[in-house]
Amino acid sequence: HDGGGTTIVCLTLKRAPLGQILVVCTGNTCRSPMAAAFLKILMDGRGFSGRVFSAGLCTVNGLPASPLAILAMKEQGIDLSQHRSRQVDLSLVEGSNHVVGITMRHVDELLEQFPEQSSRIRRFPLPDIADPYGSNLDSYRIIRDLLHAWSCTLLDYIGGDPWVTG
Repeated sequence: HDGGGTTIVCLTLKRAPLGQILVVCTGNTCRSPMAAAFLKILMDGRGFSGRVFSAGLCTVNGLPASPLAILAMKEQGIDLSQHRSRQVDLSLVEGSNHVVGITMRHVDELLEQFPEQSSRIRRFPLPDIADPYGSNLDSYRIIRDLLHAWSCTLLDYIGGDPWVTG
């Protein structure tokens, strides 16, 4: 009620669940954890339900996120300090509705490793995001900002927002 005799009704729109999204890069210590963190926040903000995970094509399980990735995301109020890397495997791919590579090379490698899961491994017209590993904080900030835009566009495609085609 606005005090002037008018009743204001607020509706919260719930969208169809997106299921599980798996974001894949090389080492799962920089790009895919940053993108997954952005996707979780964006999904919540847009009213999507679902889960987001990340993994790497060439990593070992249990590595922390890169210190500079942690710092770059902390500047945006996002905590990656508890992230631990994981190697992509068949169970992660099979359990996901959408498997997305940070670059087309990642998508190609996923399709090569898991050809029977090709319906889950998705190609979207998104820019390839370079690996910042081994570079300075300014590079991580640039990659962070690119991954935020990448994640917004990915969610537009997966969520089926009407202004995005493809």
